[in-house]
Amino acid sequence: MKAWSVIAAELYKQKKGVLWKLAFGGPALVSVLVFLNMSLRYDYLMQRYAGKTSWEAMLNEVFFLWAFFLPIGVTLLAAIVHFREYSENAWKHLLSLPVRRGHVYAAKWLVIVLATVLSVLALMAGLRLSGLVIGFPEPFPFGLYGQYALYLIFSSLGIASVQHWLSSRFRNTIIPVAVGVSGTVGAIFLAQSEWMRYIPYAAPLFAMPGPNGDAGVSIVSGLLFGTAALLAGMLEFGKRDIL
Repeated sequence: MKAWSVIAAELYKQKKGVLWKLAFGGPALVSVLVFLNMSLRYDYLMQRYAGKTSWEAMLNEVFFLWAFFLPIGVTLLAAIVHFREYSENAWKHLLSLPVRRGHVYAAKWLVIVLATVLSVLALMAGLRLSGLVIGFPEPFPFGLYGQYALYLIFSSLGIASVQHWLSSRFRNTIIPVAVGVSGTVGAIFLAQSEWMRYIPYAAPLFAMPGPNGDAGVSIVSGLLFGTAALLAGMLEFGKRDIL
């Protein structure tokens, strides 16, 4: 079975599941919260962010909230992608097919990343819609929000790779979810540390474009941890006795 066929099969399995509801529901919830915050406190927030545009003020308000939601969201997406195989004891049937284990592992990772990318794009769309409904006087800064979306996608790669391996490794879904939530909460308190700021769960905290962020941290962390954890997980998965 070719690699693209494995990816197509993974997407088909998630077609009627909760994966896409979570991928779009999370950004919708955050967009609503930010909309309420900006619409109810607009005058106060514009004074607080004096010198910034309405769109920049919104980005500052959503930044910390999404840095908390994104790692937990990726954690749940990874758990959902693997839940069916364990809940239905489907690993034996799946790996008995003429398909490489590496292709199976990579396909599931790609589904997690795809869902994450769509989630980030949905958030950007929700924020723009919120600003238009509120009536922001400035034009929408596509460049600023595009940079933020790109940095978020990079920052999510390390989380996706780590949680993908954990979700594939443990039959009990609670374990990888607990690790993801603990890592996210811990990152918030330890992100100012020179070394702890590079852990995958802290990467979204540095995704803000401009002088208020440190995009280099989110990009380096995402690429390094994302690549290393993906390759290590693929190697371990290929040797693991699952059957």
